[in-house]
Amino acid sequence: MRYLILALLLSVGLQAQKIEFRDISFSDGMAAAKEEGKPIFIDAYTTWCGPCKWMSANIFTDADVAEYYNENYICLKIDMEKGEGLDIAKKYNVRAYPTLLYLDEKGERLLVKVGASREPQGYIDAGNQAKDPERNLPYLLENVEANFKDPAFMKNYFMTVSAAGMMPDGIVDRYFEQYRIDDWTTDENWEIITNAADNLDSRTFKTLARNVELVDKLRPDDGMAFIEQTLFYGLANKLYRARSEEAMASYQALREEYLREDFPLSGKIGFRLDLIAHQKNEDFEAYGETALNGVKKYLWDDADELNNVAWSSYEKVENPEVLKAALKWAERAVELSPQHHIMDTYAHLLAVNGQNEKALEIELKALEMAQEQGAKTQDYQSFIEELKG
Repeated sequence: MRYLILALLLSVGLQAQKIEFRDISFSDGMAAAKEEGKPIFIDAYTTWCGPCKWMSANIFTDADVAEYYNENYICLKIDMEKGEGLDIAKKYNVRAYPTLLYLDEKGERLLVKVGASREPQGYIDAGNQAKDPERNLPYLLENVEANFKDPAFMKNYFMTVSAAGMMPDGIVDRYFEQYRIDDWTTDENWEIITNAADNLDSRTFKTLARNVELVDKLRPDDGMAFIEQTLFYGLANKLYRARSEEAMASYQALREEYLREDFPLSGKIGFRLDLIAHQKNEDFEAYGETALNGVKKYLWDDADELNNVAWSSYEKVENPEVLKAALKWAERAVELSPQHHIMDTYAHLLAVNGQNEKALEIELKALEMAQEQGAKTQDYQSFIEELKG
């Protein structure tokens, strides 16, 4: 009997090591929230979302996180692409996954978080913020004008309201218009910029791009990188989506507006965009020629970009001169970052350049590294068999 009781206690303890999501409808969840005096926590997920699965396996099973949410929230887990989840996604403007919704008993948003943080404590902090009447979303919305000149308040406001998809049009630009540009680069204001002004239509971002030398002086560690990444991904997104002559003209106009001749990043960004355009048009002869002329100049110290161009060349380009150069790009990428997928690219280019023995040696190392890290290895094993012939 003593052992039976111990086993039962252990079983109960094990069951408590995860968030207990209730198998009830959203309306029943609100009724339970009212009856128990607790707010609602919803894991808004989709079946195809990898980070959602990771969060379920690694965060919702954390003992401290589970204890906190089971004690403080009515917890629901709802697929946003099925049943009532479709209406919930529309009502709360859920567009990215995972999204975590914190609601009061009336279904009003207390907080919204997007993404799967790796730190369990962050989930407890979010739960506490949602419940705090002086830090949650309703408080921030009600008090924004009274605190419009307080960078600490506004940083929290912008981060929280942006995650909820409730950012008023133009408010970021209005906030920064009250400061000189020299004051934009303080730590609190810079965090606001990098999270809320990272789009090409923002007047704030346009001003930063026009004053890139000043930004580089004031933020030497991260200023230029932010402007480069925002510009590249913003323009690349417009290029990818340009399916009509009108859309393409809009992309070209925006490209010309930003990538003027005197702009210090225009060469590198323009080069990367040209590669994308050639891929989009399936003109791999032009892709290879463009890569030959620009990889060493613009990408030589970026392992991921070198690997991407090298692999695309391996897959799509037939020009022997390009494939020979791509081997050097892949070798450089391995020197910078000897990860298994980068070594795999290098091995393929060794093989296509007639160096099968060395290709096998490198691919075996890639396989061993992938196995140690628990990565998928089927393609590596198949290529090794092909090399052994």
